[in-house]
Amino acid sequence: MEKLPKNEQIFVKEVAIHGNATKAVRKAFKEIKSPDYIRRKGSDLITKPHIVKAVEEVKKTLADRINDDDLIKVHEEGLKASRRVFKNNNSSGEIELVDEEPDYAVRHKYLDSAYKLKGAYAPEKSISLNLNGDIIPTEELLELANQLKNNEVTRIDTREHIERNGADTESVGKEVQD
Repeated sequence: MEKLPKNEQIFVKEVAIHGNATKAVRKAFKEIKSPDYIRRKGSDLITKPHIVKAVEEVKKTLADRINDDDLIKVHEEGLKASRRVFKNNNSSGEIELVDEEPDYAVRHKYLDSAYKLKGAYAPEKSISLNLNGDIIPTEELLELANQLKNNEVTRIDTREHIERNGADTESVGKEVQD
C-alpha cells in the first residue's frame, strides 16, 4: 500500500473501515466537489485490482489487531443485547420499568460485524460478459443502439462501423454484476 499515492491510501483505509467507496472518495479527494464525479471515481477505484488488494490487506490488518478473546467477549455481550420497556403510570405520573426484551437488531449487528471482521463472508463476485452476434441493421435497431450508446449502458458499434469494415456483425459488450 506504500506505493499508492496519498489520496488512494486514504481511500483504501476508508473503504476498509466502512465499505462505502463514495464516502471514501469524499474524504480522500476533497478537491472533488461534483456528486456524480465522486460516485464515478469511487466506482472506478473500487474495481481496480491493486486497490482491491490493498483494501483486503488493510481489512486483514484491522481484524488481526483485535484480540480473539476480546472479540469473543464483546460478541457474547452483543448476543445478549436487550432493551428495556417502560410505561407511564397514570396514577402516580412516574415512568416504570415494565420488562426487558431481546434487541434482535443489535444482536444481528454484532453477528454481522464479527463475521465481517473474521472474513466469514464470501468475497463479492463480478462477471464480465461480451456477446457477439449477427444482427440485420434496421432503423429500429440502430435507434436502440444509439439510445444505449448515449446512456453508456453498453457498447454497440454503429452502422458506420459496419459499413466502414464491410461486416454484417455488431459487437455488443456488457458488464454484468452479481
